[in-house]
Amino acid sequence: MRTILSLALLVAAGHANAADAPMLPAAKNDQIPQRLAVVAAPKAAAERAPLRFSWALDPDAELAADALPEAVESREYWQETDGAALQRGVPVATSAPGALIRVSPVAGAARVGADSVRITRAGQPVGALKRTGAEQLQAAGLAVGAGTAAVQLGADAAPGAYAVQVAQARGRYVVHVFEPNSDVRLLARLSRDHALAGGSREIEVDLQRGTSSLKAEGGALLVAPSGRSWPLALKAGGDGKLRGAVPLPADAGDEPAGLWEVQVFAGDGSIQRDARTAIAVAQPTARLDGAYAFDARTLSFALPLRAASPGRYEVRGTLYASNAKRELRPVAIAHSAQWLDGGAARIELAFERSQLPKGYGAPFELRNVELNDQSRLAPIERRQRVARVR
Repeated sequence: MRTILSLALLVAAGHANAADAPMLPAAKNDQIPQRLAVVAAPKAAAERAPLRFSWALDPDAELAADALPEAVESREYWQETDGAALQRGVPVATSAPGALIRVSPVAGAARVGADSVRITRAGQPVGALKRTGAEQLQAAGLAVGAGTAAVQLGADAAPGAYAVQVAQARGRYVVHVFEPNSDVRLLARLSRDHALAGGSREIEVDLQRGTSSLKAEGGALLVAPSGRSWPLALKAGGDGKLRGAVPLPADAGDEPAGLWEVQVFAGDGSIQRDARTAIAVAQPTARLDGAYAFDARTLSFALPLRAASPGRYEVRGTLYASNAKRELRPVAIAHSAQWLDGGAARIELAFERSQLPKGYGAPFELRNVELNDQSRLAPIERRQRVARVR
């Protein structure tokens, strides 16, 4: 009897696997894990009760799935220096009147008073429109350390080369130049603001005067939350923009929690601009198995997945349905989450037929599917289109 039951279970399992259909081919910008990472269970208490819900959408509303990051815009730059150089005079360049120059001591350096910052041009002192100390800067909402001072040049301070001097400087300092009135700006854009450890993204950099690109050279750094950094090469293209790859180390999961930074430095030989943009890096602790099973009766999709690490995993997706014109429109979003100790599992995205607007039905498409590791706040997998069913 036990043998007959075992055979029956094997046959049933075979039928269940045969019902799974392959997902649609991945799109260029899909994020799909190529490996799995084994990490320890989260130390913090995590919800383990399964959760599943869905809600209707307005089919006439446009949805933006995994939109491209906005470009970071910069009219500023900064440089590190030491006390000896500050005593002699650190050269800075401006491209417009009204530049704001800030001097910040690094840990252990002598503090800088607002009245102690001297600005000169060709050896001659230049008057300041405004001088501001650390307390005033902090009161204005700026996250500056004690002993920081800022000087703003006046509207009559023509663009060009200046020197910044602090007679009593000792230790290391950061000199920051911000030009709110300049028409020279740096635009830096990541191809995506999220990535998997061991994966790669791209950075595009455009130094502009007005709306025209300047011929520029530059470089970049990838900086981990711990402060570890890796140099990144930027190469100029035919359109004048700089581009480079941003490879993420496979051991990124060993870093403290937090966003990674891509720091960009570019200039045209006279004007310098720096920018910082952030990227979320996740360990690929699980992945979808590349298949699905659709139940037309319940309007649900079962998605097999494999987890290499214990955690709470969530899948979300958008159901597209066809209207009378055979146009596919978004009609509902579903979420489903459950705790997994590891290994193979299935998570079901269940929609409701009551969520279908009048006149909508098959063919259906499942789009904008995301797999998230909720216990580590990590977006693991993202696919634009997963399934098309009739």
